[in-house]
Amino acid sequence: MKVQVKVSQDALEAHMIVSAEPTEEISKEDLLSQLKSHGVVYGIMEDAIENIVKSKIFDKPVLVAVGKKPVDGKDGQVVIIRPEQTEGGQSVADKGKIDLRELPARMRTIVRTGQIVAEIIPPTEGEEGRNVLGRVLKPKPGKPPQLKLGRNVKLVEDGKKIVAAVDGILIAAADGTIDVNEVLNVQGDVDYSTGNIDFPGEVHIKGDVKPGFTVKAKGDVAVGGVIEAATVVSFEGSVSALGIKGREKGIVKAKEEVRAKFVENAIVEAGKAVIIDGPITNSQIKAGEKVIAKGNKGVIVGGTISAGSYVEAEEIGSELGVGTHIEVGMEPEERERMKVLKAQLELDRENLNKLVAVYKTLKEIMDRNQGKLPPDKVELFRKVGQSMINLRNNIEVAERELEEIQKRIREKYTFAKVIARRVLHPGVEISIFDKRYYNDKALQKVLVVIENEQVRIGGYSGGSEA
Repeated sequence: MKVQVKVSQDALEAHMIVSAEPTEEISKEDLLSQLKSHGVVYGIMEDAIENIVKSKIFDKPVLVAVGKKPVDGKDGQVVIIRPEQTEGGQSVADKGKIDLRELPARMRTIVRTGQIVAEIIPPTEGEEGRNVLGRVLKPKPGKPPQLKLGRNVKLVEDGKKIVAAVDGILIAAADGTIDVNEVLNVQGDVDYSTGNIDFPGEVHIKGDVKPGFTVKAKGDVAVGGVIEAATVVSFEGSVSALGIKGREKGIVKAKEEVRAKFVENAIVEAGKAVIIDGPITNSQIKAGEKVIAKGNKGVIVGGTISAGSYVEAEEIGSELGVGTHIEVGMEPEERERMKVLKAQLELDRENLNKLVAVYKTLKEIMDRNQGKLPPDKVELFRKVGQSMINLRNNIEVAERELEEIQKRIREKYTFAKVIARRVLHPGVEISIFDKRYYNDKALQKVLVVIENEQVRIGGYSGGSEA
């Protein structure tokens, strides 16, 4: 018997060639001994050797040992964690009807402070291999992930996770940089390509906000074009735009200021000021402090303008006598609250009078029956009495609140005023606190104030206070 053992160049395979006479007896042990003498000690395939012996496979190479290749380590990764996008608590895919204005918002990843935005998966070392000669084969370890911490993110949990340091939009660049941007930039219009926007920072829009779309932001909203029959809200900042065309559908609100070059047929509300560098036409404007229409085209025509401190424009009203209502001397919220309180007081007093009449009728019945009431009237008498007590308490509370508001307004807005720098036209109604004045003729350069509890019309010679 002659045995040849051939080991591959990479030593990951060994073949055996047995030469013997057909009648010659060979054993498995002999062949294993031959492998060992050639240094083959790993990955031996005993089934293959047994088959050589049993089937007398001679003069042919037979694979009898296979090594184990090393498994290289996996490179580390940075896995972006994107929260599942839902609409109104329901997956968009689950809804029968989809508002196309909401679809693009699903592509934006909005994150909150402290939210995990990415997870770092470290590289692995890999698994060792071994050749048929028993030599250990070392794997190639994985590479660390390419990670660049950008703005407003930080590592936590011993560098295993990345969290947002502010509210904003998650941006993962091709070079591995991870940012959370506090400003959402829209290079064109807000339309079906961008969808509605609801962002926890600032929003900068280069173009227009198209009809029917909504932009909501925690911070400032800056619109390079026109807000057209759309809704734009800044919950903690200001809104600025080239112009506002409401088409009687547009709504613009801001906690601080609203600024534009013109406003047409819109609802505009600001916690502090609405300042328009041009005309305000047929609009409902409310501001906690002031409303100003600046410049030579700063005209207020039609609609209702409410401001806590003052309203100022180049012209108020028009030569055609278009009805224009100006309200100053109290914040719009306080004015609304006063209306509610007065309406509630009127209703409560009316109901109290009705209960008093019922109570008197029941009392007369008691007097006729020696202080007693029929059984079916006893519970009614008790309920009427309790309701009267409750209504009187409600009336007292409402009257106190109303009196406090009126006192606060008188103290705070003693100097409330309306200024028409050029002309106050006929058809303009002015309310300062609870005093009203209706203008029925054109007046030049007018200052309207409260003096000695009466509306006084005086001349105006100053400049704009914007």
